[in-house]
Amino acid sequence: MARTERNQARNKHSRVQARPRKATVVHDGSAFQLAADLRSYGFEVAEGPLLSSSVAHDDPGNLAVIATRPGATRDQRLREWTHQLCWKGATLLAVGAAVGPVAEFFGAPRTAPSDQRVSGRLASVGSVSQGLFSGLPAEFRLALPAGDPFPTSELSTEFGATAWSHDGELIGASHVFRPVHLLHAGVMESGEVRPTVLKNLLRLIRDTGGRAF
Repeated sequence: MARTERNQARNKHSRVQARPRKATVVHDGSAFQLAADLRSYGFEVAEGPLLSSSVAHDDPGNLAVIATRPGATRDQRLREWTHQLCWKGATLLAVGAAVGPVAEFFGAPRTAPSDQRVSGRLASVGSVSQGLFSGLPAEFRLALPAGDPFPTSELSTEFGATAWSHDGELIGASHVFRPVHLLHAGVMESGEVRPTVLKNLLRLIRDTGGRAF
């Protein structure tokens, strides 16, 4: 009886001591739903358009998200956020226009600014069915909103593509040994794909410190 009581007290103490997972979602109005989803999964979420230096990003159990609308790829503030977050311990998720600057930070060639935008379309997508895309079919259809395309061919060897459109647009990629992930905005806007990708992200944070490979 005494042993049972001691075990119960120990379990209660460990629950009290356990720190809640934290997420910082830096966005320009394009990630309110993502922030809400993370709260539903038990994250304490701080969100807004400014990256606060007081927010800790060194804990591997935390998550940092940069989500931006089309046209933000050359914004200096976006690049400052990228540089502050990429070498920290927290898992980093770049969504939408943030994909380009994060990919460039890890060796992708920096391209000249372009006024061209890809119109919204329904695309055939291939995936490796692992990492953030575990449990999804090797082939599926995905609505891609208009935006700044990032070609899969422009990724550096530090990233492995995990999903791509059949005409070469990057849909998802993960760093080969860091907890850094790139996602097309269409993934987060899909009611079918987003829940699976987020559950995979939480699993990776829990099991591998956020790394996909």
